[in-house]
Amino acid sequence: MGLFENPRRPDREAQKRVIHCEQHRALNLRAARESLVLLQNDGILPLSAASVKNVAVVGHNADNALAQLGDWSLGATQYPPEYGQQPRELTTTVLDGLRAYLPGAKIEHAAGGDLWTKDPAALAEALRVASAAELVVVVVGDDIPFIGETRSTGTLELLGNQNALIDGVAASGKPFILVLIGSKPQVLPESASRANAMLQAFNPGMEGGKALAEVLFGAQNPSGKLTISHPRHVGQQPIFYSQVRGQHGNRYADLTQEPLFAFGHGLSYTRFSYKNLTLQTLLLQPGQNVELEVELTNEGERAGVEVVQVYVVDEVTSATWVNQSLAAFERVSLEPGQKRVLKLSVPYERLSLVNAHGERVVEPGEFEVLVGGSSQRSALLRASFRVDGPAFSYAAIPGVSR
Repeated sequence: MGLFENPRRPDREAQKRVIHCEQHRALNLRAARESLVLLQNDGILPLSAASVKNVAVVGHNADNALAQLGDWSLGATQYPPEYGQQPRELTTTVLDGLRAYLPGAKIEHAAGGDLWTKDPAALAEALRVASAAELVVVVVGDDIPFIGETRSTGTLELLGNQNALIDGVAASGKPFILVLIGSKPQVLPESASRANAMLQAFNPGMEGGKALAEVLFGAQNPSGKLTISHPRHVGQQPIFYSQVRGQHGNRYADLTQEPLFAFGHGLSYTRFSYKNLTLQTLLLQPGQNVELEVELTNEGERAGVEVVQVYVVDEVTSATWVNQSLAAFERVSLEPGQKRVLKLSVPYERLSLVNAHGERVVEPGEFEVLVGGSSQRSALLRASFRVDGPAFSYAAIPGVSR
């Protein structure tokens, strides 16, 4: 392998050329832009930069570079303290991004306290800052001590003063935007539903604050989709979209089983409609892919990107299996009013399951394909097809895992 001849020690000159280079920053910014998920919006977004003059940016993660970078970044618990942290000036926080985007506006900031305690003075200061503004951006979530390996928490609730901060801002009647920065979807207080808009940023990286400001003010149209469902309560877990069949009933005695925001969910500043789902064949032979067409239209007044999602349901299975699975997806850019007929293909192996003998097979029988903008079945187009022939086993194919 050449490891002794070339020990691959750090090349300091190469580090100076490559780390934080323009190409890497551009890619980081693109990733942040495309991954931001607009969870809810009553029409307040996008904002007009010309009309916003006085903004409060409050919350523990509003100016928290390390929380924005997330686990396994310098300063996280995986590294000894003597390794130091990512240089602060290389990260654009939410506060940094808004100040850069609104250079003439008054922007005040207060963290509202840490996540370990519930400091009433810190909370009062954040609420005072919020009360003096015309618009409030509340940035909450988790932080390095509560994420990563050996850092499991006993709850998904927001820690510290964060719930009280959202409650207080909501009660004030001020228009507010809730931004979630953290490694996991967390349980939000009821008052979060009164946010005029809500965005999930997860750990958006060094350019996250810039990307967020661009989305808030409409320079970028959000196109991210959730890769994990948001629970309403920790007691709902597991809440992932591909549940196994066999639950008794469709709700808890005191709570729905529906997530707060489902896998695949994500809004845009435009509107997309799905129509005319058709399948190339209604009877598949062993090894034959599912070929489908669907009509996607941008019905809004601005260009946008939609992530078209295709789910598959095996109606009757010989062993317990998931109720639906994501089988294909495609990012589609459309201009205002533009319509496209999309051709998508679901590989035959995506119809497979693991049977009671531990074999990965495609079983004959009835299937359903669902197409739309999230995993929520009520909003998806549906079409049925049948797989013919005997069970098709992948165990006999070289290189295919059982």
